Amino acid sequence: MKRAFSFLLLIFFLLTSCNPSMPMNTGATLRVQHTAAAAPFLADLSACADQAGVMLQPDLRLAAAFDLTGADLALRLGDPGVTSPAYQIGADEILVIVNRQNPAGPLSADDVRGLFSGRIQNWKEINGSDAPVQVWVFPSGEDVQQAFVIAALDGGPVTPAARLAMTPDEMSQAVASDVNAVGILTRRWKAGNVTDVYTAASVPALILVPSEMADGAAAFIACAQK
Repeated sequence: MKRAFSFLLLIFFLLTSCNPSMPMNTGATLRVQHTAAAAPFLADLSACADQAGVMLQPDLRLAAAFDLTGADLALRLGDPGVTSPAYQIGADEILVIVNRQNPAGPLSADDVRGLFSGRIQNWKEINGSDAPVQVWVFPSGEDVQQAFVIAALDGGPVTPAARLAMTPDEMSQAVASDVNAVGILTRRWKAGNVTDVYTAASVPALILVPSEMADGAAAFIACAQK
């Protein structure tokens, strides 16, 4: 009887271990809120998630919409107004970009302030073509926009004539398709028919955490900082 029972246990073990419908224990799941600008850093961290034995559950948001009561981590660029514990895992540059066919550039800090404030409205004012300037920006609640306004505009307002890009890809496409456009983009997102004409700032990539870390979060962050 004991031998038969042991045999049945062995069969059960073999069946359950080989059955793909039986989920394996993959460890904790970390809910990660992140901005679009920080997405390239999140993609880099998959190896750290594996090493820490956790799974990442991404949640794309504006930086201003972060809510660590509903997340285990948050990932953003720059630190304006950050009050949660934060850990730097890298850095990125915020660039002013124009279409590759735009003859203007490189630009000075005063040129950039003039363009984005609306004081300069025609490219000929800064040795460009005789054509109206079309400014592109991100929503005011986005991390890149917040850092750019502080670094390049001294916290001042953006021209009300600016058009709004909701994502880095939309910003890149808008400037790439309009020779008179000017916008902002991080270096890690820069691609296509655009060129950078001014570096506004270098900003840290930060992981924010609530006061009490979730299981696996500390090991994940330690790996991300290497």
